Amino acid sequence: MKYLNFANHIQANEQPETLLTLIDLSGSMEITDLKPTRRAAAIKANKEIIKVKGRQHPTDKIGVIGFQRSAKLLLPPTLPSKIVGLEKAIDNARLRGGTDFVAPLKLAYSCFFGRAITTMGNSFTKTLSSIFFEPGIDKCISITSRNDKITKRIILLTDGEHLGEDNPTNIATRLKKAGVIIDCIGIGGSPTDVDEKLLKQIASRNPGGSIRYCFIGDQQKLLRKYQTLSRHIRAV
Repeated sequence: MKYLNFANHIQANEQPETLLTLIDLSGSMEITDLKPTRRAAAIKANKEIIKVKGRQHPTDKIGVIGFQRSAKLLLPPTLPSKIVGLEKAIDNARLRGGTDFVAPLKLAYSCFFGRAITTMGNSFTKTLSSIFFEPGIDKCISITSRNDKITKRIILLTDGEHLGEDNPTNIATRLKKAGVIIDCIGIGGSPTDVDEKLLKQIASRNPGGSIRYCFIGDQQKLLRKYQTLSRHIRAV
């Protein structure tokens, strides 16, 4: 069964895309099981998808959100050829705390659709003032929310477990119902490092039923995964 405008199911597509990559910046990302560190491997993978997108789909746009306990829009959605300063933006993120998947997913929702959401009785409105005064958030909203023909995608990369109070599957379901396609990637020394069950619930599904989640413990495999994710897809 196919779901129109419900991004649990996807297929190949050639319409323009806006991609938000959500990068875990918690302290454990400095561990060296992915060389030289998990953090460096994540940055390299994001540089790779920017490069491939620029070559294969130069009119797509890519934005970057960093997260720990909170989330920050590091780079608003921009043409791949115009993206500069990814490492500097990550180094200047100044985020604190553990890992919370809800924060970056909520920020992605606001970036795509330009409005607040409420989940589990916990209003997101309290944090909107800080979000909307971040440099670039207005550009993010103007680019993504006013063009329904643009495919909206998220890549969530993490090396840990969700430590926040709210359930991230609630906002993930809302995003998917709105047509956003979500890929989840766990990295580290072992799949036990991450909450695979939760990440699979957050992720979208392929037409055959397979889940758009994988665990990767090698930098080269991570690069190849991001190369694959550069291809166009859409919800069906």
